[in-house]
Amino acid sequence: MALFNKPPAKKPDAPKPIVKPATEGAPPRAPVSARDVAVQAQAHGRRGTSDRPRAEPVGDMSMTGASLIEWSPAARASIEVAQSNPGMCAVLENAALLFASGQSQPARALLEQGVQNDHDTQHSPLAWLALFDLQQRANDRTAFDQLALQYVVQFERSAPGWDESDSHPAPRPREAKAAAGSGYAVLTGKLTDATGPQLDVIRKSMGKPGAHTRLDLAQVAGFDDAGARLLADVLAEVRKRRYVMTLERPDKIRNALDILVRRGREAGEGSWLLSLELLQFDGKQEAFDDRAIEYAIAFEQSPPSWEPPPRAGAGAAEVAPPAQEEPHAEANAELAAGPLTWTGVMSGPSTTFMTQLTEHAYAHPVVMIDMTKVDRVDFVCAGTLLNTISRIETQRKAVQIVGASPIIRALLLLIGISPRHFLKKSQ
Repeated sequence: MALFNKPPAKKPDAPKPIVKPATEGAPPRAPVSARDVAVQAQAHGRRGTSDRPRAEPVGDMSMTGASLIEWSPAARASIEVAQSNPGMCAVLENAALLFASGQSQPARALLEQGVQNDHDTQHSPLAWLALFDLQQRANDRTAFDQLALQYVVQFERSAPGWDESDSHPAPRPREAKAAAGSGYAVLTGKLTDATGPQLDVIRKSMGKPGAHTRLDLAQVAGFDDAGARLLADVLAEVRKRRYVMTLERPDKIRNALDILVRRGREAGEGSWLLSLELLQFDGKQEAFDDRAIEYAIAFEQSPPSWEPPPRAGAGAAEVAPPAQEEPHAEANAELAAGPLTWTGVMSGPSTTFMTQLTEHAYAHPVVMIDMTKVDRVDFVCAGTLLNTISRIETQRKAVQIVGASPIIRALLLLIGISPRHFLKKSQ
């Protein structure tokens, strides 16, 4: 028996793993995220295979044959990509954009193909309702009734009924243009060279005879000399073309101009010209004459002539509806009694509609918009409406929309307006 045990035999070192060089030209392997694993698990579960998803971390070694997470059938069924707007699908989104741009027939054809051939469209009740909407607008009762039978089979519920009152008649271009030529125009922000697009809206409306526009200046935050000149040029053009325009809440900009012109030539010619234009619109000839003389001395040139614009009288009253004559007095009392009602085609920035919405929100914690009689909303207007609603909600106020037809509702959902804004209209 040995006093000392023999030292254990030294085991040979394990061979190092051979790292194969990456194949030249092969794309690098992307890391697998948890979302990828979940999606892969769902895919395997639906195919009924027993293979588990493989998680391969970045590095030289890969691990296969075992999943990082065990996915039970219940878990696989519960993991689905949530849609931000339930009921929306690609076909409906494209149809909503087509209709918004005035292409009603192509939008209808796209939806008709979708409910027959596209899986997502077939399972979207809103897509079917939008097709009902377009068939109603086209006054196609036969196609409407045929679709109603398919709807009952598909969803096992009653289909919408044909609206005998025809609450969505085809848009009337002449009336829509007339509405666009009257009502509110509002200037916002600081008046600079960049204010030109806002003033172009006023210029376009001047070609419509008999129209009456109310230009709101309350939201003008300031002006430089170039911006003051731009507004002065527009007001001068309004006067020369005998266009009926009322300036509303100009006190802030008028007081700023009164202070500036005391500096003489340093105030800038644009500020002087705008000051003279406001005096013409106010009908203050004596003050205009005094300032015109001061202008001639300061700039050594002839001032504008006294030629006040036409006043909003009986002729303007025939064009502008009574509720638009005094928006900050009796008109607001009428609006307080019920929702804000919009009609016709809403296109472009729709300054008139957005101003009404903003003013209505001043005095109401909850603003209700009735869009039952709105014929169409285009993409630009939908974006403007979204921005206006967002600004109102920052003031801790709510906006609710009732009566929007399915095809219009689809566009507003697509643009980003939340489903919570839409309410069913009480019968």
